[in-house]
Amino acid sequence: MSISSISSYSTAMLQWQGQQLKSTGSGNSSASASSSLGSLFNSSASMSSQLSSMVELTKYAMDSMGLSSDSRVSFSQITKYREQLLSSFNDGVKNGLASVGISKPEDITFTLDKDGRLAASSTSAADQKAAQAWLDANPTLGKDLRSSLTTAGVDAATTVSMKVSSTGKLSVVNTAQKAMQNDLDAQSDLSTKLRAALSELGADLGTPMDFTLSSDGQLTVSGENNQADAINAWLSENPDLAKALASQSKKQGVEATAVGLRLNATGNVQVTVNNSELADAQAALSNSTLGSVLYNGLNSLGVDANVKFSLQVNTDGSVSVISDSADKAKIQQFFDANPSLVKQYQQVEALSGLDDARKAMQISPSEMRKRIQVESLAAWWSGSGNANSYFGNYANGNMDMLAGLNLSV
Repeated sequence: MSISSISSYSTAMLQWQGQQLKSTGSGNSSASASSSLGSLFNSSASMSSQLSSMVELTKYAMDSMGLSSDSRVSFSQITKYREQLLSSFNDGVKNGLASVGISKPEDITFTLDKDGRLAASSTSAADQKAAQAWLDANPTLGKDLRSSLTTAGVDAATTVSMKVSSTGKLSVVNTAQKAMQNDLDAQSDLSTKLRAALSELGADLGTPMDFTLSSDGQLTVSGENNQADAINAWLSENPDLAKALASQSKKQGVEATAVGLRLNATGNVQVTVNNSELADAQAALSNSTLGSVLYNGLNSLGVDANVKFSLQVNTDGSVSVISDSADKAKIQQFFDANPSLVKQYQQVEALSGLDDARKAMQISPSEMRKRIQVESLAAWWSGSGNANSYFGNYANGNMDMLAGLNLSV
């Protein structure tokens, strides 16, 4: 009898079993290629049948490659095309599984409202949607955060925005300061104009220079500065920067006197908004373990990079995920949503079978004629040590095509 040995695949992350070939072309082409692949690895098939099967598979390869039936193609070209398909498959699986969960929880901003509800915001729509769904499913986290802030003396009506690090530490985001900085960066000419004026006044630009905004919207240099009078006079005559700051402070609902500026040796002016309540919130969050709960919860939405699973390709072209991993359902959903990856592998398998059969059948025409006449050709084929199935060993983002062995017992 024939035994399919896969002892070398015990640690395989991905196995493909019982493949039913699906063509990129017509249904007839699909059925023909599937039948041809079966004939190549059928121990009862005749040599002539196997030769015919190789012709059919070559036609299938040419169809997959977009070549017309009257084109010429070499086995090396088919092999190269197969490797391209395999590379594309590897990239598709690696990148696809990596994007199943949240790519970087650290890039998401979380806003806590007065009722203890957390809202997620991200430049990635997929990350934002996934994070928000998890937050909505775990409402106690937001309520616990609000309770901690209230205990620390933060007004319950204060909206707090925060981010979480990979170590589970929560950092308060000063949204007013961020908005004002973005506005100043968009008006970089104001910083350029100020730097040029200070240079003309002979001010030392090698060290940072600080400015404060008064309650009436006047910008003045702060600290000891030999050119303070001249600088303040210039700022009074050129109020554009002060007006931009005053407008933004009003828009953000912060006191003008809480706004400060710093001009470093290079770059745009940097704005700071002093907010004692946010400082209290940061102190409370720094001592909280809820950040770890948040980060771990969001991080669990992705697929473990070291996950092990098998895929069984069904006769209808679908796949069934076989795994003990908690990520099994996510992996199943991924392949269900990406039938093109299944089709790519089936093409790779067919082309691999063609190449294996070609190598086994490199014999002289006279010898081939003799073997075609031998009724026990099936025994020759099964004893040749060629593959009757292929398994994809997926590890470290790459899949290797490994052949199962025919062993006569």
